[in-house]
Amino acid sequence: MRVLYLRPEGSEVPQLDNVDVLNVPLFSPKCIDYSFKSETEAVGFTSVNSVRCFKDFDKISDLKVFSIGPVTAEELLKHGIRSEYPSKYTSKDLARLVLERQVRHFTSFRSAKASSEMKGILNLISYQEIFNYDLVLNEAKVQDAKKILEECSVQMVVLTSSLIAKTVANFLRDCYKVISIGPMTSTTLRSVKPELSFIESDISTIEGTIQEIEKFLRR
Repeated sequence: MRVLYLRPEGSEVPQLDNVDVLNVPLFSPKCIDYSFKSETEAVGFTSVNSVRCFKDFDKISDLKVFSIGPVTAEELLKHGIRSEYPSKYTSKDLARLVLERQVRHFTSFRSAKASSEMKGILNLISYQEIFNYDLVLNEAKVQDAKKILEECSVQMVVLTSSLIAKTVANFLRDCYKVISIGPMTSTTLRSVKPELSFIESDISTIEGTIQEIEKFLRR
């Protein structure tokens, strides 16, 4: 079986037995200069790239640290920083966890293309978003993905972010199974391609999408 993974550049390609995994990176992460004075009670990281583009680990050693999920938490651990993450790995659930921990001053590090949902949830506390990286669209790779999707040359397609779902939605067909990595990506799919049938991963991680593929193979 051939599976197309649509992920940012530099992401690890999943390995599955008896599955030919195609990886087409639609976006390239680019770090952005930022200013951080550490005048906050807690900080949060919403992706691995937000950790990789962060340069002030010495300033957060005494702060509460949150991450969006276990993969981002592992990236922080490489720098000796432990973090807490929600049971569901979405920005909405991260924001709710911050409120549950009664944090009053919170700063998050995010993509310049991040959604505004965290702002809405955290509007009653002092909240700052610092965009320390951007995702730059690779038009040539988009055309590569379009060709694969429109020619139905794979049996399964995995969409790993809302931004990626929005980028390729109009190319998706019903000749293969589509897996959404989680609720935010699913919401985007429903809004831009309401007629599309897809599977939502129970766990909002790449490992979760692998489990969905393995479930399908066992049928």
